[in-house]
Amino acid sequence: MARGRRPSSAMLELRHLRYFLATAEELNYGRAAERLRIAQPGLSQQIKNLEEIVGTPLFDRTRRSVKLTLAGELFAEEARKALLQTETALLVTRRAGRGEIGRIAIGYVGSAAYTGALTTVVGEFRQAYPEVELDISEMEMSQQLDQLDQGKLDIGFIRPPVPLPIGIVSTPILFENIMLALPESHPLATQERVPLSALHGEIFITPRHPAGVSFHEHTTSACRAAGFFPRLGPQGRDFVTIASMVAVGLGVALVPQSLRSIQVPGLRYRAMEDEPVLAELAVAYRRNEPSPVARSFAAHARKVDPQLKS
Repeated sequence: MARGRRPSSAMLELRHLRYFLATAEELNYGRAAERLRIAQPGLSQQIKNLEEIVGTPLFDRTRRSVKLTLAGELFAEEARKALLQTETALLVTRRAGRGEIGRIAIGYVGSAAYTGALTTVVGEFRQAYPEVELDISEMEMSQQLDQLDQGKLDIGFIRPPVPLPIGIVSTPILFENIMLALPESHPLATQERVPLSALHGEIFITPRHPAGVSFHEHTTSACRAAGFFPRLGPQGRDFVTIASMVAVGLGVALVPQSLRSIQVPGLRYRAMEDEPVLAELAVAYRRNEPSPVARSFAAHARKVDPQLKS
């Protein structure tokens, strides 16, 4: 600092507050210096500089004692608040950097809720990171992937196979068997296990997916393996809608076995006699995720062992 230049309030530093509070609490320069592990002359100079910055004496000094002035008492109260707020800010920032606090927007296909995997994965994450705010919304898979790509969504629970946008990856968290959904009035509805080939000529209801995606792909590939190409009929927004469509006789459908938790009058779920067909539930996220808290969720999902739900 140039000679004769008066310090300004812009030069106030945290160390000034720490030195001042130690001296205010000890009311003795020697003990305060020892507590701060600095030399007493250096502490005296720092207090003097602080008083020049604030523009008024903070201590009433005599040969035998050191007391706070009224300004010093008021300054001490505010200095404690400032240091506490600073420490809080540092703690919050560090925790945010470690992905321990923040907000995550999560999307999920409706069938993820039936499996129990959604509540398990999200619930375990919430236990590990209780201060993370979770915004969870059911939405179609294509919308999830679009919002992930646009940065509007952080995590998606999806049903592969599905083409992923560049930079979006997924990790499986569950595999489950696929079952048949038949109208109660169907001639094969009384059988415990139904060969898929016996449904040759039936109308198959699928979700609103393009060819090669999710249960559209599961349906066509399973039927081809059974020796025929399915007659694809109406499509449903979700599996609850599809179950209702099957129940009223609009067709049959291949559905995840977890859908059995949804009981619809007039509907029967039956196992397939053929080789098991598995449906995957996966968590999608950005490969180069900038958000620490979203990275924490993705890391949590990667640790899940995708057990077969039979």
